[in-house]
Amino acid sequence: MKKKTFYLVLVLLIILSVITAYFVIQNKNKDKYYFNGNSFSYSENRGNPDYNISLNETKDNLEIYNVNFDSKNFLDYKTKIYGLLIIPKNDKNVPGLVLLPGGSVTKESEAILGEKIANLGYAVLTFDQRGVGETGGYYLGFQDDYNIFAQGKEPVQHLSVYDALKAYDVLKKIDDVDKNNIAIAGESMGGRYAIIAGAIDKRLKGVIVISSSGFHVQNENMPYTPYLFSVDPDNYIGKISPNPVFMLHSLNDSVISLKDAKITFDLAKEPKKFFEVKDCPHGYCEEMFEELKTDLKVVFGK
Repeated sequence: MKKKTFYLVLVLLIILSVITAYFVIQNKNKDKYYFNGNSFSYSENRGNPDYNISLNETKDNLEIYNVNFDSKNFLDYKTKIYGLLIIPKNDKNVPGLVLLPGGSVTKESEAILGEKIANLGYAVLTFDQRGVGETGGYYLGFQDDYNIFAQGKEPVQHLSVYDALKAYDVLKKIDDVDKNNIAIAGESMGGRYAIIAGAIDKRLKGVIVISSSGFHVQNENMPYTPYLFSVDPDNYIGKISPNPVFMLHSLNDSVISLKDAKITFDLAKEPKKFFEVKDCPHGYCEEMFEELKTDLKVVFGK
């Protein structure tokens, strides 16, 4: 072989090796689901999100967009998540918040709080969770979900956390959102998913939990115990540190008691803060707004 031909082949082999290595690195652990002992996690390398965005309406100082994005399928059921993005007009490089509704609450209902937060200068992405609104599909009770888990497949409770992480991936891609300054918040069941997501992906700057708690699962030697631990926020909240955790709760919450919320809060590590209000129903109420503003400033540094 002539020297010129040899060196040409060598250069081509080196280029091919570099390209191959690049794709291996890019796809290593992409969308990987892990279960270990009594908890689950997903790789931070979830790939570029496949999403669509279109303007819905302009309201005062805000722009509201329809957003949808592909998420992990449940068994053979294809999953597309439908959400609303609320962003301040004309502001650049604003912090972003993934806002998770409570169980059966639609994105339109959650957008009421989302608009209040966006008017403070933050981009907010909320969405219909599995089994709700436009997203639809399957949302199983714990017993049926455990049966899926027992078959070695990803249960809906785990996939619901993945949806929150994927929403974070989408928010990072939105123009005028600071991809390095995004946090997560949730009400009730959404608060539980927010805790777990904040523990799994520490790039989220903090977690704000409204009217929520863990399940306080007991360490029993039963076949279903690992699954119950895996969906219990109590098992994750201590892993959010050094990012902050804020919990807002009403003394009179009739769905999730103040006592239960404090049990979960006690498991969190610093920095953390618990805020109580009186005479509020379950979920967000106006008496929480000033505290919420303060918490957001701490999380985002602005």
